[in-house]
Amino acid sequence: MTDYSALYADHDTMTDHWWWRPDWQVGTRFYAWHITQDDQPEVRDLAQRYRDAVSTVDTLDPIPDEWLHMTLQGVGHVEDINIAALDYVTLRVADRLSALAPITTSYRRAHVASEGVMLPPADPEAFTEVRRAVRAGIADALGECPEPEDGFGAHVSVAYSNADADAAPIRAALDQAEPAAPSTATYTQVSLIRMHRDHRMYEWDVLRAVPLGG
Repeated sequence: MTDYSALYADHDTMTDHWWWRPDWQVGTRFYAWHITQDDQPEVRDLAQRYRDAVSTVDTLDPIPDEWLHMTLQGVGHVEDINIAALDYVTLRVADRLSALAPITTSYRRAHVASEGVMLPPADPEAFTEVRRAVRAGIADALGECPEPEDGFGAHVSVAYSNADADAAPIRAALDQAEPAAPSTATYTQVSLIRMHRDHRMYEWDVLRAVPLGG
């Protein structure tokens, strides 16, 4: 069982999120599975509450509502995966997700990670199970799944760090904004996206939406 308390322990310092990962640059396009937040008004309201709380912090880049998401699993660079293979990935992932039910969860306290401010769900293991199913579907289709399985902690990011910074004042500002009651969300689908980060923000097109529970 994953120790989520360790994964969601607040960091004392923050670092720049926007360093270029290997094989990434302006113009890179990448396929991934995300859970978007377009249909989650309470999550978006909570994100806005915390964005407002840290709005004067120059070392944070707030994430607009349209780009709020929960990252699940990468698939690969666009040039490495043809459309037939992507269709097969979608089919196999859909088969795996058909065995899982929609998830109703809640969010409340923001977490200060090393590279951003995040909202952990109350029941992260439910999303870990979704990710395992997505990974299994990718492996069914492609023979293997990229990225390590370990170390995943489900979250919706609120802001990304753009420089080294002391996390203490950020933590204090977030604590002042913590709501009295949690925000709830029900997730019924997972999205296959084509994404980029050309503008120091993750932006995407949704290519497929696969339901949980078939």
